[in-house]
Amino acid sequence: MKKVLYSLLILALATACTQDSFTVNGTVTDADQLPEGAVIALLDKAGEEIATTSVTDGAFTLTGDASAETLYQVQAIWAGKTARDHSWSASFIPESGTTKVTLSHDESSVEGGSVNKAYNDFLKEINDLYADFEEKAAAMQEEGRPREEIQALYDEVEEKVAEYSKEAIAKNGDNYIALAALQNIMYDLPLDELKETIAKCSPFVGENEHIARTVACKEAEQATVEGQPFVDFAGKTPEGADVKLSDYVGKGKWVLTDFWASWCGPCMREVPNLKKTHETLAGDNFTVLGIAVWERGGDNTASAKRMEEMGMTWPQIFAGADNTPTDSYGILGIPTLILFAPDGTIYKRGEALRGENMLETIRGIIGQ
Repeated sequence: MKKVLYSLLILALATACTQDSFTVNGTVTDADQLPEGAVIALLDKAGEEIATTSVTDGAFTLTGDASAETLYQVQAIWAGKTARDHSWSASFIPESGTTKVTLSHDESSVEGGSVNKAYNDFLKEINDLYADFEEKAAAMQEEGRPREEIQALYDEVEEKVAEYSKEAIAKNGDNYIALAALQNIMYDLPLDELKETIAKCSPFVGENEHIARTVACKEAEQATVEGQPFVDFAGKTPEGADVKLSDYVGKGKWVLTDFWASWCGPCMREVPNLKKTHETLAGDNFTVLGIAVWERGGDNTASAKRMEEMGMTWPQIFAGADNTPTDSYGILGIPTLILFAPDGTIYKRGEALRGENMLETIRGIIGQ
């Protein structure tokens, strides 16, 4: 049962005797516009309510145990408010001391505390980089500049984001900023550098679910590089029958495996290349095999519909809610293509197999 937090002197003194605490002194600038019955909620990173309090004369107070290792949200809530509605909402790091939060319908703000200031400064640096890119990219598109030039500009922005993120991690290894910054760059870091970065931070960073999963995936990717034997997994055919990767791989045939999802735009853009390759080369020596993963709610109904729409006639394995296929091969993004040799070893994987030259690339490898 959720408790209502009040700014009671006795409670504050009791908390001070045992551990550090945080206090949020909040203001709602347009409180008269709040829907009837609205209260102010304190939410954790997962969006779960920790506590609630009321607004009195446009003000509210929240207190709790301090921790610079997490991110909380202060948000006005009411019956019928959806998760997509971010009005009267602000995020803050519950560091020891007092933080001033101003909530408004359109733009809220957080002031006070050295960690929160550093966090907001870091977010502004990153947001300004992307905003500047979007403005320049839009102008370049209007001028009819080549797509390659826009991509080059984006790559420069990503390099700066990585630079700022690494600097933020170095300065804030003991607080939430390190976690937020690392999540910006963790996919692009080599495994060794990712582990070294985590080791320099407080344990909570490496214990984070997303960070730990990224490390595990990169370890799995390293274990399934070219030349390694395939790792088996199970799923269902579109008709609902049990099937394994080993029903296709290691059976004396080249197998081009495509990990995809119905909602994935890049996956769908790769389908014409896959179709052309399959129609040209499929036979006793070669096949394309689709692995439908990461469907929302684990429901592959959308996968089957997309297959019909796109004319995907090659064999498929539906993973449902099971992430084993992508976890086994360290796949952090889709589409991912892996070419298995007739003996089941991994011959090639990654970007080199994608694109309009897919047919010629595969043909050159299998000699067909």
